Amino acid sequence: MSRLPRTYDPPVKLTPKQANIYCWGFQPEARFRDAVCGRRFGKTFLGKAEMRRAARLAAEWGVSVEDEIWYGAPTFKQAKRVFWRRLKQAIPEAWRAARPNETECSITLKSGHIMRVVGLDNYDNLRGSGLFFVLVDEWADCPWAAWEEVLRPMLSTCQYTIPQTGESRKGGHALRIGTPKGFNHCYDTYRDGQPGGEPDHKSWQYTSLQGGNVPADELDAARRKMDPRTFRQEYEAGFENYAGVVYYTFDRAECRTSERIKPGEAIHIGMDFNVMKMAAVVYVVRDGLPLALDEFHSVRDTPEMIEKIKVRFSGHSVSVYPDASGQNTSSKNASESDLSLLKKAGFTVVVDSQNPGVKDRINAVNAMFLNTYGERRMKVNIDQCPQLTQCLERQTYTDKGEPDKDPKKGHDHMNDAAGYFIAKRFPIKTQSAGTRRIGGLA
Repeated sequence: MSRLPRTYDPPVKLTPKQANIYCWGFQPEARFRDAVCGRRFGKTFLGKAEMRRAARLAAEWGVSVEDEIWYGAPTFKQAKRVFWRRLKQAIPEAWRAARPNETECSITLKSGHIMRVVGLDNYDNLRGSGLFFVLVDEWADCPWAAWEEVLRPMLSTCQYTIPQTGESRKGGHALRIGTPKGFNHCYDTYRDGQPGGEPDHKSWQYTSLQGGNVPADELDAARRKMDPRTFRQEYEAGFENYAGVVYYTFDRAECRTSERIKPGEAIHIGMDFNVMKMAAVVYVVRDGLPLALDEFHSVRDTPEMIEKIKVRFSGHSVSVYPDASGQNTSSKNASESDLSLLKKAGFTVVVDSQNPGVKDRINAVNAMFLNTYGERRMKVNIDQCPQLTQCLERQTYTDKGEPDKDPKKGHDHMNDAAGYFIAKRFPIKTQSAGTRRIGGLA
């Protein structure tokens, strides 16, 4: 495989922060890089430099021509609009084997390698080749499944040798870059690259000002016209609960507690029934206010849930506040059979004849996290309740204005479980439905 010819095209100029991200590229300890950046940081200029280098290294390191080089964005239309013209600018004509393919948005290099601009919305159509390098733009807006099911496996088969040292390496490289959007997968992969995270990940968080492309007076003008939360997210690259989040009053810093359940303390469990996906949030009440201090998630069925509760909370009195919908015999809904099993286990079961309204339950939970007086009356041990924390931060409303219950995301079960207890014990308005209290422990 021949090297690409030497070119005298001027290199892409990078600011110091862009260069810091760039210089860690293709290092074993930074195989997966995540750059969380404010708007106008200069991601596109960095992307041009990254793609140009990947093309050169693929030829120099003897990477198979089956392992391609990609730029990916949330949609193909967006990818083409943002980067196709810039990719053609970044790759010298002397490196190209033929004219760029304007239909597929691809460039074939003289080394035989192919560079593409792709959209990640229809990610199933991308399977087939391997990958040496992928640059994922607007990472927070891309589907996680595109990475987990397609891109990550495609990076696994790449093999090459560093000619200067003779070192053989396996696995392609990735740079995921973008502005945050709440606490979604962008936050997770950023955390993987921080100290104490994954050994082959590295991440950065830079504001728009640090990018060196937006003057301070322009940022001041934006600050005057934007609400604080949006400004922090868009220009300061802050992880915020963004507009559209169902439980928008939850803040992991403000609502956090380190309290733990004490021996023999009475516990209250909100429970949601779903086959293979049962969820429960464990509360205690102190000084008249709730603390969410433990959780169960992805439990098979009611008998398994009962066994887990008994093992973990032996010696505690247990009150369960379950989903009341339906009279189905499966664990999908709180059938009489499920309630009877909880009763026979010795639990006190507190359930109305019907569930509270969805909006009433959501409003009750939001009000406990933050009311109009600025009081945060409910706290969560986020270390003991990582699933609840994640679901509170990530469940959003659909286009129809309803809480998203997409089974692929699975953010609803834990939130529903948390809400049944709160809506019963701390309702915003008085419930008129009759309450059934099924005997057990007092």
